[in-house]
Amino acid sequence: MKTLILVTLLATSCASTPSIVDDIVNSNIEARGGRDRITSLNSIRATGTITGPGGRVAHVVREVKKPGLFRLEFDFQGTTSVFAHDGTSGWQVAPLQGQFAPLAMPAEADAASGADQRDIEGTLVDWKKKGHVVSFVGHEVIDGKDTFKLKTDMRGGGTRYDYVDAASHQIVRSDVTRIVQGHATILETKFSDFRATDGLMFPRAIEMHVKDRPEVLRVAIDNIELNPPLDDARFRMP
Repeated sequence: MKTLILVTLLATSCASTPSIVDDIVNSNIEARGGRDRITSLNSIRATGTITGPGGRVAHVVREVKKPGLFRLEFDFQGTTSVFAHDGTSGWQVAPLQGQFAPLAMPAEADAASGADQRDIEGTLVDWKKKGHVVSFVGHEVIDGKDTFKLKTDMRGGGTRYDYVDAASHQIVRSDVTRIVQGHATILETKFSDFRATDGLMFPRAIEMHVKDRPEVLRVAIDNIELNPPLDDARFRMP
């Protein structure tokens, strides 16, 4: 598959032709464990730690459930922050920002809060059926690795860029715009240390930072559970 992609890229100057996109996307799906395993996921829970500037450490739990339910929870110095979506609307508890009671997310923040995060399969899987538009926009070297850069214009708004490693076919970086404290912010996320869980590959090391800022959050994933029982009430605002 890698050879086919490289030959196709060298043979054409039309970088966004559907065949190139399909080849890159299909190689990524196979590298992740295959379409059947991915689409059979109903829920997932990942737990780990976040290390921030100054060595501050927080415990983090990320849960996703079909269709489009999402919850991110992290504990830091006796406080618990929650960012969640019940499939219809988002809400949050953010004590580090002085918000101690659950509040609905503002409409503009909710729209860009991560439809891609709530897609348990990933946006590239069946992207045409989901109404997204994916195009190949070039090559980029990420940490010494040649990558294929894909642009996804999300149905309903929003754009993300995924960088697919030409050797491993895993996504090693994603760039996406999020609304942070009322401001559109480009978040760059790197993925590494891919390991298998029940036949599916997941990154165990994640680095996140806001574009053009030096501060980095490092996430170490300790455990991944596939299809754990998750009550829908966990995702609804109390």
